[in-house]
Amino acid sequence: MLAYSVAQAQVPLPMPRNLRATYDRGTRAPDGRPGPHYWQNTADYTIAVVFNPASRKLEGEVKIVYQNNSPDELRELWFKLYPNLYQNGAPRTTKFRAEDIGAGVSISKLSLGGQPLDVKSLAIDNTNMTVPLAQPLGPGQTVEVAISYSYVLNEGSHQRTGEVEPGAAFVAYFFPRIAVYDDIDGWNKVPYLGGPEFYNDFCHFAVDITMPRNYVVWATGDLTNAGQVLTKKYVSRLHEASTKDGLISIIDSTDLRRRDITAGRGDNTWHFDARDVTDFVFATSEHYVWQATSLVVDPATKRRTRVDAVYN
Repeated sequence: MLAYSVAQAQVPLPMPRNLRATYDRGTRAPDGRPGPHYWQNTADYTIAVVFNPASRKLEGEVKIVYQNNSPDELRELWFKLYPNLYQNGAPRTTKFRAEDIGAGVSISKLSLGGQPLDVKSLAIDNTNMTVPLAQPLGPGQTVEVAISYSYVLNEGSHQRTGEVEPGAAFVAYFFPRIAVYDDIDGWNKVPYLGGPEFYNDFCHFAVDITMPRNYVVWATGDLTNAGQVLTKKYVSRLHEASTKDGLISIIDSTDLRRRDITAGRGDNTWHFDARDVTDFVFATSEHYVWQATSLVVDPATKRRTRVDAVYN
């Protein structure tokens, strides 16, 4: 009888070169944790939009202060123009109605560091836009970008954004934003085709949303000017919902019939502030009821978080 044993050495799995490089540089660790030299870029977004529910046209201005926390010099900026998913001829993984396909995002002005650029020369490839920098953006430096733009929100063919029904809309991906630059691949150049969600930096958003009278707005972050856009009764209910555990009806069907919810007799500008979040979206309606409650999420500080439900 012949007996033998085989000692089999553990064979390491193949590793992509770009991932191995992050271990060598110390930006990431093999166990999944950030390395000692890990970094992320960030930005402050100041956005002002006017949305017309009847035409579904959104006009906006966005000012971005982009912070390069990487050790690299950046010679260009990559932007994401997600509404261009609905642009005529754009590649997409989902079939859209013909009536929802249009011109996409129209950029009327763009400046870098206060210097205007010729918008006719912008390099736009569907949902990606590339803008060269006159001077490289070094490590630790910032650059200010200002963009004026517009587009028409889709009526149907919902891909996590669009008109829900006449008088109500969920508006996502509605502003030009700077793509992620990371330690693995550099700029995220992957086009948006309508399938996977997005890869974004953590940023600060200060957003003004101007809507016609009677339209209420719900959005990422905190509403900071409730007293200017809601009448006193509804401000009081909102405060109660933000400070108590019970369910509060901020707007009910009777209130909707009264049409006394929003302040003033004209348009209202709703201001929201959101810090250290990866994205910003808003919803709006002139006929949705609104219920809310809140709960303590930090027993040490008694900090509360409000949960809202709006529906027809």
